[in-house]
Amino acid sequence: MPPTEKLIAMLSEQLQPVQPLRPPAVRAIGWIALASGLIAVLAWLRGLRADLEIQLGEPAYLIQVAGAWLTGAAATFAAFNVSLPDRPRGWFLLPLPFAVLWLSGFAFGCPGDWIAIPAGAPIARDSIRCLVTIVMASVPLGLALWIMLRRSRPLRPSGTAWMGALAVATFADTAHLLIHVVQASLLVLVVNLVPAAAIITIAGLMGRRPLAAR
Repeated sequence: MPPTEKLIAMLSEQLQPVQPLRPPAVRAIGWIALASGLIAVLAWLRGLRADLEIQLGEPAYLIQVAGAWLTGAAATFAAFNVSLPDRPRGWFLLPLPFAVLWLSGFAFGCPGDWIAIPAGAPIARDSIRCLVTIVMASVPLGLALWIMLRRSRPLRPSGTAWMGALAVATFADTAHLLIHVVQASLLVLVVNLVPAAAIITIAGLMGRRPLAAR
């Protein structure tokens, strides 16, 4: 075995400069800005919903949109913080009150404004357009967030993946709420909550292993 001084010298020669990560708040704000910009681009490409002016006067709609965006922002901050080993687990609770606000918009609006699905309504076509918007928002955002989170090599990959999935799902739903008109209350629940739940579940389960990879 070589002497300690020689061993240290040999190891020192192979060292590569390491660029430290930016603070989690800075990275979170950057990704939130990216998500908000993508929502704006999708709204410009696909057009805002025709009844947006009317909906802006509806408390239930404002609660849904604000709750979805705030949940995404809070989940983003939580994801970047829990990805670091020195941050407390309390960050997992940060999105909870905003998620309650987001979901309460459905609870407030659907029972009060129940509308039957009319016969012959183009539900399939409109639902496909809604899903296309959600995919167009969630895929690039999920890829960007995965790349950013993976750099920190999180020691809590499961929690990091779930928080990131929640952020992607709620920002995608924000885009959907701004672009598409869904007239039936039952369809509102299906089109909004089912894709969001699917994104959270799939991304949370699939994201754990890649984030944990060394």
